[in-house]
Amino acid sequence: MSFFRLKNMPSFEVITNAFNYTMKTILVINDYSAEAANAAKMALNIGRKVAADIIIANTVKVNEKTQVKGGLQMAGSSTIVPDEPEVNLVTQLESINGSEDDYKPVITVIDASLFSETNLAELIIKNDIWLMVKGIRNNPGANQSGYSLNAQAVLNRVRCPLMLVPESFVAKDFERIVYINDLRYCRLLIIKYLVSLAKTTNARLQVAHLSANGMPDMEQHYSEHFFAETVSLNCNYDQMFFSNIKERDINKAVDVMINGLHADLLVLVNHRFHLEEILGIYIPVTLPENITVPLLIFPC
Repeated sequence: MSFFRLKNMPSFEVITNAFNYTMKTILVINDYSAEAANAAKMALNIGRKVAADIIIANTVKVNEKTQVKGGLQMAGSSTIVPDEPEVNLVTQLESINGSEDDYKPVITVIDASLFSETNLAELIIKNDIWLMVKGIRNNPGANQSGYSLNAQAVLNRVRCPLMLVPESFVAKDFERIVYINDLRYCRLLIIKYLVSLAKTTNARLQVAHLSANGMPDMEQHYSEHFFAETVSLNCNYDQMFFSNIKERDINKAVDVMINGLHADLLVLVNHRFHLEEILGIYIPVTLPENITVPLLIFPC
């Protein structure tokens, strides 16, 4: 990690070795749940836009489920999945992977049912994974499957971001991406990653400044100048904008971003500032009710 300081401005953090922009691969964490299947469709849609291949990592063995009428049931749970779920998921993905206008990702399936979080992280590092995608439930009261990957433990060990896709979110092209951060600690390489994603659909990229707890607010003129000098000059994208959000209640701020700014992707950094205010110390198994769009979480 390296830093540089602009005259009369706070340090602006830059990670120089975090993300691979050339050969892209997206890894989907598949536990055969409905939310995992939905996340796989989102991953495929992204893969077609950014020219990334797909790896489906099956974290549960099919033969560890019990047979029920019309499908398979996870032992000890009420989660129903169709017969031969691995084959069916790939078939579903292949059926929507035929557009001539976009890249057609190669879909690979691996058995990760015996993997620990450390093993999965090693796989991600070894294969230079560009993005991890995991489905997540919206409803805290819903029945959970018998297996839940500790996404936090994986994210702590890797350098690629994790996208949490709510089960109710329909796969689509992103139109408005909002990166929530304290501008004084904004990461240029994260911005460049987001620009590369936004450019594929000409999405609006909003850099939203919220002062971290204990930090003073940034005066509007100063924050705009800081953004122009440290971000805009280093990222060539005419659909990137800045907002200085004064609301200190993080839940109200998130509501503004989703319902006011119409964000369809929220971006945060692991273990930093606002993520823990929104999700808690660890990545949960269900999303808060006010989070209805995917969350893209970058490693710290």
